[in-house]
Amino acid sequence: MRYTLHGGAEKKRRRWPILVAVLLFVGGLYLLYNTLSPMLPDVTTDSQAVAKKLSSSQPTVGEDRIYMPQINVDVPIVEVAPNETEARALDRGAIHRAPGSGSPKNGGNYVVAAHRFTLGITPAQTRAKSPFYHIDQMQVGDQLYVDYEGTRYAYKIFKKETVAATAVEIEQRTTEPQLTVYSCELSGSRDGREVLLAKLLGTVTWENGEAKIQTVES
Repeated sequence: MRYTLHGGAEKKRRRWPILVAVLLFVGGLYLLYNTLSPMLPDVTTDSQAVAKKLSSSQPTVGEDRIYMPQINVDVPIVEVAPNETEARALDRGAIHRAPGSGSPKNGGNYVVAAHRFTLGITPAQTRAKSPFYHIDQMQVGDQLYVDYEGTRYAYKIFKKETVAATAVEIEQRTTEPQLTVYSCELSGSRDGREVLLAKLLGTVTWENGEAKIQTVES
């Protein structure tokens, strides 16, 4: 209470409800922006960064990676370590699923999976934790690349499909060398998986500083 000469006693205005409302509004806007950040243009990143890297840098031994230049994907491929959960391994990048089904070096079906969407503290963290957010934008005929044990392999998508979460056949070994890339639906893993199937084109070599695909036939 406070007293004024003309008004007598009056209640002191409380400002904290307004402050709380403002904070909740700002926090809600930030959460919305953070949630939507993977689908918004990242002004801090060159949209052609992955394509430029592929044409200028050679693979590094001990650093396996997958590249999808069409959607600016450049993430490490990791193995699930002993006593490590798959969920924890996915926090480190894409994972090599079903190692017994194949690899670029030994043939068969090389299966790579990564998170579609995971919320981070900041928009940058959310984008980093959601590497396969735009996997549905990849098309049949697109090329993607894998660095494996110091060699870069080129693949071409021949099929894309959506399968149930129980469709374990996508991880089975194949007769011909193949790359299978998948992630869950944006609505959740229970609703299915977005899958890309790609055939091996060959390995990437460098001549006079320029990258060139040495096809399997040659």
